Amino acid sequence: MELSKKAQRAVEQLAQSDDAQKLRELLQRQGGGVQQAAQAAAAGDPSQLMAIMGQLMHSKEGAELVDRIGAQARQAGLE
Repeated sequence: MELSKKAQRAVEQLAQSDDAQKLRELLQRQGGGVQQAAQAAAAGDPSQLMAIMGQLMHSKEGAELVDRIGAQARQAGLE
């Protein structure tokens, strides 16, 4: 599935947002394994990535960041 140019710009803006930066920092603080989990998910095994997301969503800061990024994505028309 190819993204429209508008959608690509919206994704790029979201990826460069302060909230996305904070989310990356939070994931790094939680420990390694994010890169390996993403690679495993791309290869068809999302279990490691789902475990990391579960840990993230159980923290107040992580849940708030994910909610804000989701709201920004919806406002940009990325649903």
